Amino acid sequence: MQERLSLEHKPAVALAEALVAGGYITLGENNEYALSDEGEKLVHASASGTIKRSTAELALAGLLERAQKYNADPDKILTVDAVIVFGSFLGTKEQLGDLDIAVKSRFRDEANSTEVRQAYSRKSGRQFSNVVEFLCWPETELKQFLKARKRTIRIQEWDSFVRLIEKDSQMRYSVALGDDATVRTKIMLDIEHRRKMRL
Repeated sequence: MQERLSLEHKPAVALAEALVAGGYITLGENNEYALSDEGEKLVHASASGTIKRSTAELALAGLLERAQKYNADPDKILTVDAVIVFGSFLGTKEQLGDLDIAVKSRFRDEANSTEVRQAYSRKSGRQFSNVVEFLCWPETELKQFLKARKRTIRIQEWDSFVRLIEKDSQMRYSVALGDDATVRTKIMLDIEHRRKMRL
């Protein structure tokens, strides 16, 4: 944090303490900070204010079309299994904050996902600043492709979305792509897995 924001040690510590106190970040193992749910909301808060429902509907239609196009591309190594809509879009207001989306993807060759991931990232010809960017390129590329530079779309990481459902079992969401029953069952299984991991 200190290096990224070009702060002196003392101001950096003060900022970190304020963010922890505000519930925006948490201090985990090895003294590493991580965004909390509130922190993620703050980071992804739309700078453009509200959008019209009709704009969000067009954005969703375009995203679903791109997801199908992505799945039809034999050169891609991931498959989009589900697209979920949640948040203000499911309400009745004409003015929305943004279009909240969660995407569930998987490797087409799950048995050799590590090797396939590395080969795909190398093949892209991109320059990566660190190994995390290198290894996560397939997911990053998918997210960029689906978002298509549209500020109206906010794509939530799947694990973060599952965590939201775990915290609020009454939270509304709609399966826009994928079999509804299968996707809802997958979410419940993921929540159960998270709970077992904490035991």
